[in-house]
Amino acid sequence: MSSVDRTRKRATSAAESPPATAAGPTGIQSLEVGLALFELLARQPRGCGLSELARQADMHRAKAYRYLVSLVRTGWVQQSTRSGLYELGPAMRKLALAWMSHQDWLELAAAEARALAQSLGNTCLVAVQAEAGVTAIRVCQPGQGVSVGVAQGAVFDLYTSATGRVFATWSDPPSTAIPAPLRASIREHGVAVVEGEHAPGINAIAAPVFDVHGHLLLALTIVGPQASLQADAQGEAARALRDACGRISAAMGWQPPTA
Repeated sequence: MSSVDRTRKRATSAAESPPATAAGPTGIQSLEVGLALFELLARQPRGCGLSELARQADMHRAKAYRYLVSLVRTGWVQQSTRSGLYELGPAMRKLALAWMSHQDWLELAAAEARALAQSLGNTCLVAVQAEAGVTAIRVCQPGQGVSVGVAQGAVFDLYTSATGRVFATWSDPPSTAIPAPLRASIREHGVAVVEGEHAPGINAIAAPVFDVHGHLLLALTIVGPQASLQADAQGEAARALRDACGRISAAMGWQPPTA
């Protein structure tokens, strides 16, 4: 090839190459495509076949297969020998456990408690099972509204307090401090509610937070005067509390059981 031909070829290649943009540094497109396919697989409720995954990714079946081969080799994806379906592999579990080991569950819970206290205008606390019993380890007061004086370090009984009832219900094994029908009702609603039983004129709603293995880790409890906190397992405060506890549990790697 002459020098003129080589120069012409370089010029043609440069013209066909996409121009650099100011949006950011150049990445590796094939890696991004593979990660997008992996993310799509991760969102599947169950194992997924090659053809279906390629269809959802709008990708040729042979191309999707090549990416899956590499993902299987590196452990990010595994293929069932029985069904032939693809699902997340052991490398994903190792990554999830490594990520969770860096999460500060107490800070996550305290942040949610602070947000609930501010948005609902009632006291919100974080409680764990300690040597002395079910104990408040963080107490967050609202900026506005009527706060209830709960001391950090306060210990709750398992029968009259909403916080204690959460631990009585979801401990392993469940405590007999409260009757089985009440435990069943608490599990059904996902929260424990008391209306003046623990302290006259004071209502409370508590909900559980689970770790990656589904074990009870802590409880969040909203406490307030009857005039400002409705003792309703389906009310606004209970819904907000369940959502907050769900976020913490999800951050810890817990997944609710599927029906």
